[in-house]
Amino acid sequence: MKSMDLAQIYARNDKNRVYLRTDKNGTEIWADYTCPRCGGAGGADAWTYTGWTCYSCGGTGRRDKPQLIKYYTPEYRAKLDDRARKRAEKKRLERVEELKANLTEHMKEKGFNESGKIYVAVGNTYDIKDQLREAGAKWKPRFRSWVFAEKPEEFDTVELSFDEICEINEMAGRIEYKDIDFISLIASKLPAPEVVSEYVGEKGKRLEFKATLEDWRSWEVPSYSGWGTDTKVLYKFRDDSGNILIWCTTGYGVDSKIKKGDKIILRGTVKNHSEYKGEKQTELQRCTVKVA
Repeated sequence: MKSMDLAQIYARNDKNRVYLRTDKNGTEIWADYTCPRCGGAGGADAWTYTGWTCYSCGGTGRRDKPQLIKYYTPEYRAKLDDRARKRAEKKRLERVEELKANLTEHMKEKGFNESGKIYVAVGNTYDIKDQLREAGAKWKPRFRSWVFAEKPEEFDTVELSFDEICEINEMAGRIEYKDIDFISLIASKLPAPEVVSEYVGEKGKRLEFKATLEDWRSWEVPSYSGWGTDTKVLYKFRDDSGNILIWCTTGYGVDSKIKKGDKIILRGTVKNHSEYKGEKQTELQRCTVKVA
């Protein structure tokens, strides 16, 4: 053994650690008799009221059966780490293949049916939680909702698929929930509430609205000058309350940069209240439109 090795051994040696041998890989093996409770001190100030002395070792700071400690060389430590990484990678790949091969079973474990679907109860479920439970629903804290594996006939539900909310994490080798807002996802599945248009304002009043350009159409009419034709444009807006606003003008009164679905600020004078296909609409005139 080299003198450097001996110096390292003597530096590590104390009354509770004994050098045993060095194996063929250069790994030093030691026997450590240090008491695990008191760390070799034999007692502690924290135990003053019960006698200070460590009851595990009786104050000796040593235990009867030593723990083996190994000191690896940097080269051998690197080789061991590389082996561990390869074993972990092999297990990860095996786990991913197992998940894919038995995906149906793993979906069932998470509450999905064989088609990868679940049905989330919606509405006021607190008052009917006992009925939901009796019908086979399970409470899912992640969704904050009651969930069925099969679609029930007697309760309102929305359907969610496995692919929407789960994924196979191939790096970790497991199935995980996606990092999404599940409450918003469930809400997006609900049918849009029916919006009823009402008349707005009094005739002759000038008003301002936050609205959306919903549609427009144009056609040609004889010109007032008697020569040629003019372009008539009918714009349909809907304000934030769902009310329909109509503006019919000669020429294009809305900037071409504004597209259907854009939010705008609309100012206009109430011309008339009318109905079209059973919907109430407020007709405007002398309008100005700008991007919201």
